[in-house]
Amino acid sequence: MADGGMLLNFDIGDIGDAPLKKQVKFTGGRWRDRVHAQRSARKNRDGPVGASDVNATPLSNDRRDRDDAETHHVYDERPTKRLKTFGDSNGRYDTIGTATRTGGNASTKPGGITSRLFSSNPTPRTVFEEPAEETEPAKPSNAPLSEEAENFLALGLSRRIAQHLSSKLEMKAPTSIQKNTIPSLIKEDSDAFLQAETGSGKTLAYLLPIVQRIIDLSCHEDGTNTGTKIHRDSGLFALVLAPTRELCKQIASVLDKVLRCAPWIVSTTVIGGESKKSEKARLRKGVNILIATPGRLVDHLDNTKVLDVGTVRWLVLDEGDRLMEMGFEDELKSIVGKIRQEKLKETNKEGVALDALPQRRVTVLCSATMKMNVQKLGEISLQDAIHITASKLENDGDGTAETNDAGFSAPSQLKQTYVVVPGKLRLVTLIAFLKSAFARKGSIMKAIVFISCADSVDFHFELLRSSATQPASSDGNPLIKDTVADAAYITSPANPVIHLLKLHGSLQQPIRTSTLASFQESKDPCVLITTDIASRGLDVPAVDLVIEYDPAFSVDDHVHRVGRTARAGRPGKAALFLQPGCEEGYVDLLKSATPLAPQSYDATLQKGFVTPITLPKESGGSHSSDDNEQQQQQLPTLTSERQTPNSRAEALQLHLEQRLLASDKSSEGGSGGAGANTANSTNKFLDAARRAFRSHVRAYATHVRDERVYFDITQLHLGHAAKSFALREAPGGIGGGPSRRTFKAGHHHNNQKQQQQSGGGQQRKSGGNGDEEGGGAADEDAARRMRMKMKQVMSAAGEFNIG
Repeated sequence: MADGGMLLNFDIGDIGDAPLKKQVKFTGGRWRDRVHAQRSARKNRDGPVGASDVNATPLSNDRRDRDDAETHHVYDERPTKRLKTFGDSNGRYDTIGTATRTGGNASTKPGGITSRLFSSNPTPRTVFEEPAEETEPAKPSNAPLSEEAENFLALGLSRRIAQHLSSKLEMKAPTSIQKNTIPSLIKEDSDAFLQAETGSGKTLAYLLPIVQRIIDLSCHEDGTNTGTKIHRDSGLFALVLAPTRELCKQIASVLDKVLRCAPWIVSTTVIGGESKKSEKARLRKGVNILIATPGRLVDHLDNTKVLDVGTVRWLVLDEGDRLMEMGFEDELKSIVGKIRQEKLKETNKEGVALDALPQRRVTVLCSATMKMNVQKLGEISLQDAIHITASKLENDGDGTAETNDAGFSAPSQLKQTYVVVPGKLRLVTLIAFLKSAFARKGSIMKAIVFISCADSVDFHFELLRSSATQPASSDGNPLIKDTVADAAYITSPANPVIHLLKLHGSLQQPIRTSTLASFQESKDPCVLITTDIASRGLDVPAVDLVIEYDPAFSVDDHVHRVGRTARAGRPGKAALFLQPGCEEGYVDLLKSATPLAPQSYDATLQKGFVTPITLPKESGGSHSSDDNEQQQQQLPTLTSERQTPNSRAEALQLHLEQRLLASDKSSEGGSGGAGANTANSTNKFLDAARRAFRSHVRAYATHVRDERVYFDITQLHLGHAAKSFALREAPGGIGGGPSRRTFKAGHHHNNQKQQQQSGGGQQRKSGGNGDEEGGGAADEDAARRMRMKMKQVMSAAGEFNIG
């Protein structure tokens, strides 16, 4: 039987060379610690953990033992942690070890260690080349024509207006759109569709003919009086509609400057957010040109009997595409219908003949593009319209002829770049970009940073402000005490004082007006952080730089954003922030007269952080001694001349994260009385970061359908996005939070306040780890939950304020 058995022959190598090692087993302690120790033993057989030493090594549950790594041999050789990153093409995860990544040094200062900014980042598809040599600047496409070739007098304007434009407003010659529009609207009574690039002077193109023909009622061509007296009570002759209050204010400002040559003509505005009683009083006194938002004008047409539209000759719809996008279609139909129902009066109530005015109601539609909604608006308002562009004038017949959208583009003298930035590095790259922009005195005077939602605007304003005090230039205006401050981090020896401002639609109208006026009138360098509320029609002098920190929700909005600079022939710069991956394909959609030059985030960091960073001043908030000690320990890294730009970037990220964590710790320590009030005030900063993150993700899901392939929310790494808000983990509740699980969807808005009140209790029950709603989630878990809640995200997109 023994001979019939099976003979097994194993080759175990040369036993004399390497003795067999026993299997090491670890007992006790936490499960995670045992796994790490076993992996370390397998990978380091010849290391400090040997089979000849122990057969079973107990691990302690005591946290003090784990902290003392020198006396605990298990942690001498800890295995390299494997992190996850997005792939180059399809967003799948690849595993890479941190040991293979270089480019920055994680801070080893006591008081907290942040994850590396320069590791586990997706690789950009864009090939970055050395910047080309400066070529000859492009000829401005929206600049005024040469004075020798054209002047306002030759367009049919009176000498009174031409001299006023030349001497008082310093406008020597018209632009191309003004040259093609003014003669047509003065000599003809046809409807018109105006289409031209931003900053080309469309406002004056339709205002000057209106003012000229009203002046003709009381003056001859040589300027002598006709004997007909025109005053504010002579009748309402023109209505101008604009989508936003800010644009209405700007149109009124331009018109006031023009009317200084004809003070008997009176204009005013009726917009939302203002006192309706005072508006009625102004209408009762009389007005000749009325500038309004559609909603408020419909209200006055229904309720203000003194508003007589029988003498109205012009209806101007400015930014027609935006009017339709903002949902004013019903209001516009109502306004057009009420005006057309009213019989056209040939004389006013004083018996003055209105022969110099058009003998029919003229509608002027201004729009950047000829999209479907604009064509629909043209069908509602236009009849036998002529199509006027900067290069040609065509008769469209019914005013609905199709137009090539590619004809509308950014000014040719605008220099556009796009910066490919991984999600984790977005915040420090933005600061570096602004810091480098203001490194030289006079190079950049005013910059606008566009962000997708109001919550994110509030957070970035609080993060980048220097102190709670207002700049001296604000003259103590109480309206802007929370919207204007001195900037931190981005200052330089050349520009030690930079003003920081914020603007969005959730602010009250007087605050919005005062903030915008402060930005326009400031003589010091300024940075305006805003939503798309400032992207249409606003003409702010000396805006040299536009940064799209969050890409626009459509290509058309992008063109309007960058159009805030390079106006009226001036040079300008624009930068677009994109993340590696699918967002890089968005560049192909952008229609621009000048190509967009790619720029690496690494070059931006090297340029921006080549000099030390100035930390913000204390704003009076109380912090613990430990927090102050942590802040002081970061000062050498941020302010030392010997540090590299990458180390400054990581130290700055750690500094910003510690600011949020310090506020969270203060909130945990407050209890009752004044301490509780202090806790509530300091905790607002961390709450603002979480709100901003949630609103940002929801806004990311609202890109137009045709462009969602480039802004795919399933490819958005929530953990990396949280780093751009100085958060160490992605908060939960993106798809609706506890309210989605506790309350019915239909009662979400009614119970929003109850949700916010219960959120604090849930956070305290989670163990005080600084993360909301059950302790938050890791990057991958948050991404998985995000994909599962896509439908909820889309339905919750209306909860934030885009503009």
